[in-house]
Amino acid sequence: MFDRRVKILLVLLALPALAVVARLAQLQVLGAAYYRTATENMLKTRPRQFPCLRGSILDSAGRKLAYDAPAWDIAVQYGIMVDDAAVRRRMCKLIDVPESELTPRRIAESWMRISQLTGKPLPELQAEVDRITFRVGRIKRHVFERRGIDVLIQEELQPHPVVVDLDQEQQVAARVALAAYPWVEVVASHQRRYEGGPAVGHIVGRVSRVTDEAMNNDPNADDPLARYQPEDVFGFRCVEALGERWLRGRRGQVHEDRQGSPLEPPIDAVNGRDVYLTIDLAFQQALYAQLGREISTRFPNSTGGCAVILDIPTRSVIAMVSYPSVDPNHPPDPEKIDPRDEVRRPYLFRAVREIYNPGSIVKPMLLASALADGTITSGYTVECNGCLFPDQPHKWRCESTRGPMDPIGAIQHSCNIFFYHVGEKMGVTREAWWMQQFGLGQVSGTGLLDESRGRLPTRRTDGEARYAAIGQSQTELTPIQTANMIATIASGAYQPVTLWADDPRPRPAPVRLKVSDAIWRTVREGMYRAVNEPGGTAFLHGRLSNPGQYVLLGKTGSAEAWAPEWFYPCKFPDGSVKEIRARNLRSLLERYPAESRPTVIGDHRAPPEYETHAWFVGYLAPRNRYRDDVVAGTNGIAIAVVIEYAGHGGEVAFPVATAMLDAYLMWQSGQPPQVDRGVRETAAGAGGGR
Repeated sequence: MFDRRVKILLVLLALPALAVVARLAQLQVLGAAYYRTATENMLKTRPRQFPCLRGSILDSAGRKLAYDAPAWDIAVQYGIMVDDAAVRRRMCKLIDVPESELTPRRIAESWMRISQLTGKPLPELQAEVDRITFRVGRIKRHVFERRGIDVLIQEELQPHPVVVDLDQEQQVAARVALAAYPWVEVVASHQRRYEGGPAVGHIVGRVSRVTDEAMNNDPNADDPLARYQPEDVFGFRCVEALGERWLRGRRGQVHEDRQGSPLEPPIDAVNGRDVYLTIDLAFQQALYAQLGREISTRFPNSTGGCAVILDIPTRSVIAMVSYPSVDPNHPPDPEKIDPRDEVRRPYLFRAVREIYNPGSIVKPMLLASALADGTITSGYTVECNGCLFPDQPHKWRCESTRGPMDPIGAIQHSCNIFFYHVGEKMGVTREAWWMQQFGLGQVSGTGLLDESRGRLPTRRTDGEARYAAIGQSQTELTPIQTANMIATIASGAYQPVTLWADDPRPRPAPVRLKVSDAIWRTVREGMYRAVNEPGGTAFLHGRLSNPGQYVLLGKTGSAEAWAPEWFYPCKFPDGSVKEIRARNLRSLLERYPAESRPTVIGDHRAPPEYETHAWFVGYLAPRNRYRDDVVAGTNGIAIAVVIEYAGHGGEVAFPVATAMLDAYLMWQSGQPPQVDRGVRETAAGAGGGR
């Protein structure tokens, strides 16, 4: 009985073993050829990824400002770039090329053909190869540090572009000429193109080849189809950077065997989403052309300037021009900057990045703050004798002796003495607090990474309090902050600025400032008189051509500024050459006698003629309700204009601003947004102008 049971148990154990042996025989003998072929097919193929398009950047009318255009690249397998036997063997399997074909002569021949076809010298191709191998090496080291094992990474098993942006004719010629070299591919690609030229260069920004820092901080690092690859581009400046998460897409992928049969379902590419801006391209270009003409013809020694126009009810940016600028299709090479550009700084986005002393344009804001605090009343007056301290006539001065000044008159005439007293009474702490309520000392809300916060006063002294009240010393603002400050005065409420029309992020609601309607009417009356009544600092320097139902309120400013820090090589009569600081050059030339006077050598601009930045800020309001809040549906816009080292705001910036506002009103009436010369000559004997 026991023996029988043992035999049955042995039979039961033998049956599965026989089944396994039979299956192994089937796999290894009968199906060996089939499985060998299938395995070989899988080893010799790799998933093929194909690119997605980056989203476009469009203006408010749907015109494309930035978009991906089709192009072609010449890419070379990484195994050809490095002397690594393992990488090269795997490459040969992937592209089905015998290793014996990869002779030094054939490889050198392929590089020579690429150079001849594209006109790119061999040293430049080698520099590109060095850059690629360096980047891939860093990625490989990072993978090794993370996994603790040395493995072939994806970047070692794929081709990398060495020449980009071929057109249709070039790519056809390249395919024919390089067909003999299977390690060289002509691959479909795309290049970022920009429309609008320098007028929108600073706004749209540009893309750049992805950096190691961006790859290390990539939020999509765990997604092989969405993560950055070494040859990708990413938004490097301005809107391209602001909308990076939305503009990026996701690559597609196909994985097939050698016969073209799918090994897994294909994945479609997903293009990036478009970004709509609030600016209008035609209006933006018209204003940029106007600003460029004014600076180059009337103020040739100015280093540049900018203008910002906001819609008051929504705080949308209607136009934002910075001159000079750059064409994003041809960004400046940091290693080949023209020496003159170190002075003019065309790569600087002045509207949001540069900070300036605002000068007298802060006076309406400080007046509203002092009245709201109860520091002064609407009946407060100050006797203006031309200087604050009789025993110091050249310090703490005003432009002239004005007599009794009340709040409205102090804005109209821009009386420094009045505001010195107001500043002392408020103190730096309250001045800085109120500046923050108007959006100063913080980013404006555009989201641009380039934006500066500006600077608010911190020294708690009477002198600093006086300076803050007239916008000097530690008080430094960006032009977009000043435009929003004026929009806050016009509406009575602070609201962040927006440049991205369809921004999916929530926007904060407007915040009504704790300033009474009576105070706002007092401040606005002063701004009205500064532009529209005799004695106003802007009155003699221009008018709106066709204001219709609108009236312009505003404030001029002339902010003292140091001359730019650049040097000029000067040759002396004895043959010696010395570099002289720009701010000292004019006085030095005047001091030297004619026979020993040095001469500036080289192609350089003259030093600034003035040591003040010219400002104007203002807004359009309904003529019969100009002291009331500007509300939606009234076409109310705020403008800020600054021209560097050009003189007084009334004489310089105000006429430029009125020409731009004329263009805006024409544009709103349905006419093309053209800005003519527009700037009226300063009336003879005009005074004030600060």
